[in-house]
Amino acid sequence: MPERREEGPAAPRRRRRAPRRQVDPEALRQVSGRITALAEQRDPERRSVFVDGEFVLGLHLEAILRCGLKVGAPVDGETLVAAYALDLEHQAWEAGLRLLAAAPRTRRDVARRLGRRFPPATVERVLERLSEAGWLDDREYAVNYVRSHPDYGSRRLLAELVRKGVDREMAAEVVAAERGADDVREQARALAEARLRRMTGVDRVTAARRLAGYLARRGFGPETVRSAVAPLVAHLPDPPEPRRRGLQRRTPLGPGGRRTAVREPADDGDV
Repeated sequence: MPERREEGPAAPRRRRRAPRRQVDPEALRQVSGRITALAEQRDPERRSVFVDGEFVLGLHLEAILRCGLKVGAPVDGETLVAAYALDLEHQAWEAGLRLLAAAPRTRRDVARRLGRRFPPATVERVLERLSEAGWLDDREYAVNYVRSHPDYGSRRLLAELVRKGVDREMAAEVVAAERGADDVREQARALAEARLRRMTGVDRVTAARRLAGYLARRGFGPETVRSAVAPLVAHLPDPPEPRRRGLQRRTPLGPGGRRTAVREPADDGDV
């Protein structure tokens, strides 16, 4: 009988937010009657709306108050559709705030993430609200990104900002404003100088090649790289000359049709 292996306690699983029930606006337009209950849900800020004793949809209190929904009051489909749109916007707004509180993001990034759960019209309204409230600002994002990456060259900064969703023209303006030409050259020189200190026993050509590759990978242009590297490696020794090897001459075919190479000593002058 195989021995029973004791297992430790299972690691707790991260609970994922359950998606809310999707409502068909066209079906909602067909509903009419009297509100018979606004029952509290697990979330105390949400209510289940019952019309003529039948559950219709769940709404946030903000949507209920703005649409004037009350127990005992008549309601039609258009009012319920409007309330549902407000509820979706509230959900998207809360989701957008959570995204921006977790990490700085561009407008495109937030739009992409919200678009997975909410309709385009809802996402667009929320993006405008976030921008007006100062939560969403691509220019501010670009400035902070440039300042938090001092070891990146202008080319890499521009490429990264565009990749993250910042408009190319805006990104170029921010990089130019934050990194003037003199600042870029000084930054490249400082990075190359620090890198050179970590190199030991290298010749001028080897050091120049390594430093140029190091700076190029960080987005510095060819002219900036040359101006930064050349003065730093000027004092280093030249690379050693390649060793001269003996010359070989070919001999006529020997037995079996094979050639044999005869090595001659290098010419060291007259003996």
